[in-house]
Amino acid sequence: MLPVWFGNALCDLIGLLIYAFASAKRKAVLCNLRHVLPDQSEAYCQGVARGMFRNSMRNYYDLFRGHALTTEQRLAQIEVRDMDLAYEAFKRGKGIIAIAAHQGSFSFVTQIATKTNFDFFLTVEPIQPPELFDLVRNLRSSDPRNHTIAVGGGEVRTIFRALKDNHMVCLAIDRDISGNGEMLEFFGAKTKLPTGAAEIALRTGAMVMPIQIYRVQNGKKHILHLHPGFVAEPTGDKAADVARVSRQMLQEIEKIILRSPEDWVVLQPLWPDCE
Repeated sequence: MLPVWFGNALCDLIGLLIYAFASAKRKAVLCNLRHVLPDQSEAYCQGVARGMFRNSMRNYYDLFRGHALTTEQRLAQIEVRDMDLAYEAFKRGKGIIAIAAHQGSFSFVTQIATKTNFDFFLTVEPIQPPELFDLVRNLRSSDPRNHTIAVGGGEVRTIFRALKDNHMVCLAIDRDISGNGEMLEFFGAKTKLPTGAAEIALRTGAMVMPIQIYRVQNGKKHILHLHPGFVAEPTGDKAADVARVSRQMLQEIEKIILRSPEDWVVLQPLWPDCE
């Protein structure tokens, strides 16, 4: 019910208050940014960190306002770039694994699935209590072709089925939510990250396509940008293949984060020295 400019301003204020008073989160984010932006000054990283906190709050606002908008109203606030890459990839008939960072307003942008004429499956971290997770899932799935998959709830079978049916599955690979990840290089330092996306890509032959979601026009518009993808080719050495493809995926994610670091809303420590 709030005007978007007022809702965003309120979220910005809340984000800045959290940045100021939640010292543990602030320190974790600044430590993460020293890995991501090693050549930038402390003042620059602090500015990016404040933007990350503000955008994190805006994402929650988008979650609750997006479902109440008509498809036309949502599309007026979203620009999709290079969607032809997805349509071309779908011609292979093996689906698309969209790899992403925790960046941008997924709850808002992914509501355009019906308009783009394909089903979109988004894997998410379970939220406690279950009633709250059901609320968030229902809000995110107000578009009938947008589906939410909880990590740790039999998601692998759902993902394989979606790819077999030639749909798009989005996997954020910049956090080890399940706790089953491996030590991988990310921005030049080893940390624990998931390898599931690489394993699925090698088993299914699905197109791996990096996607980026970010804000422009002071948050008035959201960009969903698809980037050229690749097919993971197995060599017969599973361990080596998973390590190689995981690294290739993470290199793409590094590029995406660097294009718009303030939209990267990971507020948890990612590297061992940030914990």
